[in-house]
Amino acid sequence: ELEISGDETELDKTIIEDLKDPLVHLVRNAVDHGVEMPVDRAATGKPVRATVRLSAQQAGDHIVLEISDDGRGMRPDILRKKALAKGLIDVETANSLDEMSSLKLVFLPGFSTKDDISDVSGRGVGMDVVKTNIQKLNGHIDIQSQPGVGTTFRIRLPLTLAIMPVLVVRLQQQSFAVPLSMVREIMPLDPTEIQHLSGRATLVVRDEVLPVRSLAGMLNRPSDPPPFGVLMQTSSRGAFILGVDGFVGRDDVVIKPLADVKPKGVSGATLSGDGSVVLVLDIESMLDEPMAVLLGHSFNRGKHATPVAA
Repeated sequence: ELEISGDETELDKTIIEDLKDPLVHLVRNAVDHGVEMPVDRAATGKPVRATVRLSAQQAGDHIVLEISDDGRGMRPDILRKKALAKGLIDVETANSLDEMSSLKLVFLPGFSTKDDISDVSGRGVGMDVVKTNIQKLNGHIDIQSQPGVGTTFRIRLPLTLAIMPVLVVRLQQQSFAVPLSMVREIMPLDPTEIQHLSGRATLVVRDEVLPVRSLAGMLNRPSDPPPFGVLMQTSSRGAFILGVDGFVGRDDVVIKPLADVKPKGVSGATLSGDGSVVLVLDIESMLDEPMAVLLGHSFNRGKHATPVAA
């Protein structure tokens, strides 16, 4: 059974074309090499029907693709013996390899974990070619495997290759982009409705008490209280409200790397319709930065608001 998730994740068409053969090979490899025969699965207490999963998601400034199976897994000692038998490594090298390095032997040219060639895999694109193609995209491929449990191949590609739906916001006279996938809604902010709990600015939205942070404060810029908020959902910090000066709108942008120094909290940059540079913010990392200032520090008019009832 093949399970696919994250199909809404977007990449440039040319990148998708370059990924097609490696992904097809990895899925076929999982089916032919990774999972056991039904009778063998039943004997070990596993469901007779094996599962292969293909997932895609954005993680920080990368796109992460995972191809995993619940099959037999790979034994590092068997991989070392196989590489030795094929003359790909010598005895000294084999004895020095740890488990992670042993798993990476499958990427050596000429390596195969099975002696027979099937109609499903074993022809055409090899694991060494898969790795080479990923590296050409400035990406990285890794393996996690546990004998008897299964194997996961994880591909990380720079977000600079990706097309990202964004919400473009305004701070003073500058535009910034935030991932649209994190945006739940936008709203006006009334300073008198901002309440303080333990020195932290909060706002109650439909019975949910949410922290409020200003983009100006996170960028360490002086600013008046922002009139608008973006309710954002993060994977590491939950929901919060980002205070901004205004909105430009939604857009689908290609993220470009910054040529020189990449500031913390920035995934990359893109160009607006008028040719000006728009920085794409890495909200997750910005929340981890000590310079991030809570909106309560600048929302002076809100400090007299009625406290939230316990």
